[in-house]
Amino acid sequence: MANKNKSKVLVSFFVAVIFGLVVCAVSSCGKGGNASSVGLNTGLQIVNLSPDIQPVYLYQHYIRYSTTTYTYPNSSGYFYLSTLEPPLQLRTATAAPVILLQFDTTLKANRKYTMFITGFRKDSSFVSSFIVSDSTSLPTIGKGKVRFVHASPNTATLDLRANDTLVVSGTAYNKVSKYVELTAGNYNFTITTTRTPTKIETTLQNITIQDGRAYTIYTKGIVGSADSLAFGAGVLTNNLLSKTLQ
Repeated sequence: MANKNKSKVLVSFFVAVIFGLVVCAVSSCGKGGNASSVGLNTGLQIVNLSPDIQPVYLYQHYIRYSTTTYTYPNSSGYFYLSTLEPPLQLRTATAAPVILLQFDTTLKANRKYTMFITGFRKDSSFVSSFIVSDSTSLPTIGKGKVRFVHASPNTATLDLRANDTLVVSGTAYNKVSKYVELTAGNYNFTITTTRTPTKIETTLQNITIQDGRAYTIYTKGIVGSADSLAFGAGVLTNNLLSKTLQ
């Protein structure tokens, strides 16, 4: 009789353990933040355009993403997030990291985003840094999409031209234009201030716009400055597009 009771106890114990494991697995699957990076399929890239913020680490839900640092004026390229639970934080790449920026918005699965670090640490203007969604609908066949990001502090509104044709006008600092469709091909993109449209401030030469791709052209530095603050521009490829925006 004693052996039978022991067997029943053991069976009950194992059943309880298995049930607990199943419940935990189901619970985890139901939480987007705990899903695998493959399941989330959410890409983020960081573009550090703040000259004095110094290298920073990315933290996801209070856990450091990796030992990678993000430095001026570089783009990280896309990487996949392991959780969508906010916040996203940027902390100093030091022995005792200090929180510089925190983003509390919950990002969505199956999307791509770009984080633009802008402004200066010396005057706290970097707190206006922002995250923008890169997802967009597919362009017309034979065309690509281009948008413009003005990330140059202390700089007047800017215009973007493609082969001398105005495509984006009057973009203010820390603003992102809508995507504009361009016929696939090679372009020289010129950037001017809106108030002096005949004076080219910088040029991106021989940029290829491919059929079905999306691109972001952004500025860095300050018009009229030199050295590390010299005005310039860069281009990002946002090449995974959604057929429809949801």
